[in-house]
Amino acid sequence: MDNSTLFNATDDLPEAASRATLKLSLSIAYFILFIVGTIGNGIVIVMIINVLTSMRRTSSRGKRKSLSNTNHVFIYVLGLSIVDLVVIIHLPFLIVDLLKGQWLFGTAMCKLYWFGESISKLLSSFIMTVLSWDRYLAVCSPVKSMRIRSNCVALLVLLICSLLAFILLLPVLIQSSVYKIDRMTMMPLQDDTDEQRSSDLHGTTSSKCVFDSDAMFTLYTFMIGFAFPAILITMFYSRVICKVQQSSRNMRGMRTIPEQGKRDISAHRVQQVTKRIVAVILFYFLCWTPQWTLNIMTQFNLIHVSWMTPALSAMFFVAHLLVCFNSAANPVLYALINRELRQQHVMAMARKRQSFTHATHGALEFVARHTHKCAPGHHLIHQQATAWGHRLCCSLQTMAC
Repeated sequence: MDNSTLFNATDDLPEAASRATLKLSLSIAYFILFIVGTIGNGIVIVMIINVLTSMRRTSSRGKRKSLSNTNHVFIYVLGLSIVDLVVIIHLPFLIVDLLKGQWLFGTAMCKLYWFGESISKLLSSFIMTVLSWDRYLAVCSPVKSMRIRSNCVALLVLLICSLLAFILLLPVLIQSSVYKIDRMTMMPLQDDTDEQRSSDLHGTTSSKCVFDSDAMFTLYTFMIGFAFPAILITMFYSRVICKVQQSSRNMRGMRTIPEQGKRDISAHRVQQVTKRIVAVILFYFLCWTPQWTLNIMTQFNLIHVSWMTPALSAMFFVAHLLVCFNSAANPVLYALINRELRQQHVMAMARKRQSFTHATHGALEFVARHTHKCAPGHHLIHQQATAWGHRLCCSLQTMAC
């Protein structure tokens, strides 16, 4: 169902004014999420690509890798940021649909809109589940899982998740389409019928980008896209909390009285880890539960579109806003507060600036030597070129700092 159809029921004047205000408010909220989500996910994507490419160049030169145990996690977070960015990029189409009251972008873009948004949301749940599984392996089986927690496995897992989501959501690509409806009756209109001609005559015809799923499709997407991921995320992170607290208790029992200060620091770290994990679990449920609940209720006729009041319409859109908020906030939750990612990004930028400075200095030295050999008055030119190259390198270093 297209969310904008929730606003097309017949209204009296006060209710129509309420719906117009709600449309404008939701459009502003979607626009803010679009800006924040695009910037946040974009920053994370640039940071991780910068770190990974810097590591690859360092490794190819025979130097020791600076990030041996967490680079595969960055690959997972990179995949999560990309799919979240795809979810966010769909918002301008929804904003236009809200404000104009109909779909203006054609059937092909309608299919791409529904399929892209649906597959990105499903992949987002898959990758968040994989991240919880990776944290479980890192804490509960750090030695045995070393082969599993690698770059190749991370790329393979992302590929499998993408193929699975693509196959499971093919019905969305096939069945989504643009339909003409009568805004007064909310009924679909067939081409070249009396109903369509009457609707056109009264100016109540609208084009809607719609995907109407059946009960079976809704149930299996609910199970694989929400229920199973929610169970696995809760289970993995619960085991992580238990393992961390157990390790903390064992360490406290082995320490002596003079180590009380270190004991307090360890307890504080355990508490921080526990709070962060609980926040991840609660945030997932908060953002995804309302939309899936309303989808199930609508599919089984516990809620009908013809009952839509401004308040009920707002509930549907707030549920959708929460899912988009999840995609906008994931960069902060999984990446931007990650101290190691920030440190590795700074180190990668420093290495790039140093390489650029050395390359520039080497090129200028080559020019100076060539000028020294070939040009008349070579001593003066050599001194000027060397001095100019020195000043340029100093300027580059100052800018880098």
